[in-house]
Amino acid sequence: MNYLVDPQTVVFNAHGIEGFTEMIRDEEIPQWDLLEIATEVVEEWSVDWPEDQGFGSSDGTYLIKDFIDTTILSFAKGYNAEFKPYLKIIKL
Repeated sequence: MNYLVDPQTVVFNAHGIEGFTEMIRDEEIPQWDLLEIATEVVEEWSVDWPEDQGFGSSDGTYLIKDFIDTTILSFAKGYNAEFKPYLKIIKL
């Protein structure tokens, strides 16, 4: 399958989001699980993405948010990913 973005890149780029590294450390989320979630999210986006449409940096930001939201739902209740004014993770 041709991915829009490599799943490893999604995990790597998520570490640049404020609060992400602290969340996975505090919640003890294994890297393997992060890669598995990233792969599922990227596969879903890749299947649904129109072939003739470009994939820009803002699209990538929303893909990373989807990855983070999925990670929170699976492993880290009590956190939220928000655009305030940029993408960051808030501990509730």
